[in-house]
Amino acid sequence: MKFKESALAHKLLDGLEGLEIGGSAHNSFGLKTRNVDNTAELTCFKQEEIKLCGESLPVDIVSPGDQLPLEDNSVDFVISSHVIEHFPDPIKALREWYRVVKPGGYLYIIAPHKERTFDKERPRTTLAELIERHETGKQPETLNEHCSVWVTEDFVELIHWLGWNILHVQDTDDKVGNGFTIVVGVEKGNARKLNVAASVSKPSVSPLQPAWANPPRFTPTAQPSPAISVASPDLDQLNKLQKENAQLRRAIADLIVEKQMLKDMAQGHV
Repeated sequence: MKFKESALAHKLLDGLEGLEIGGSAHNSFGLKTRNVDNTAELTCFKQEEIKLCGESLPVDIVSPGDQLPLEDNSVDFVISSHVIEHFPDPIKALREWYRVVKPGGYLYIIAPHKERTFDKERPRTTLAELIERHETGKQPETLNEHCSVWVTEDFVELIHWLGWNILHVQDTDDKVGNGFTIVVGVEKGNARKLNVAASVSKPSVSPLQPAWANPPRFTPTAQPSPAISVASPDLDQLNKLQKENAQLRRAIADLIVEKQMLKDMAQGHV
């Protein structure tokens, strides 16, 4: 069994050369990419991949996906499907992917939608929590291997906080269909800088995308603003809920994690 390729990815990325983070044979994009994975060994994920489609995608670059051994501006795009949610610090991973892409290139990200995966009963991960993880190294409490849980709007909020330009949004991705797609246009130099705070400018709304895909845009300033606070009411509420459920989660995590991971792969979640 192999899942269909993405028409949008082919439209944007055919003829270019890029990286795929955590690629798999059963969920291939059919693009010219080098596959990045943190090991080339025959893991349980690779074994499940072989069961699903009779082969596994070779690993071209053995490296953590958020510490790429590549120079700045060295590839045309970075693409991933159901991978970003596995990083404890997705801001670090996204900035690393952005770093290696040439100006005018793309970040093409498919992530699982909370309402269409086994994450449905979990609380959504707030932007405040992601900022706290990035700034303090705090690790998330996870019931399974998904460190973050999003709906489309949450990820759009994250990208705009980073100050990046969103080119396309699919609330339902055109590949497996249980996630959403965000395509970022990489702009560098004087046009846009990374690792910065922002001021609000007028959004540019495409009639082909929902209004929430284009909230007030962030225009970078020189340095991160110390006014950003991660101790927001949303984060306090989330932390309270996490503490109340921590003991229960730890008690059942060992019993369900392997089952959920294999179920995730079998349904194309990774």
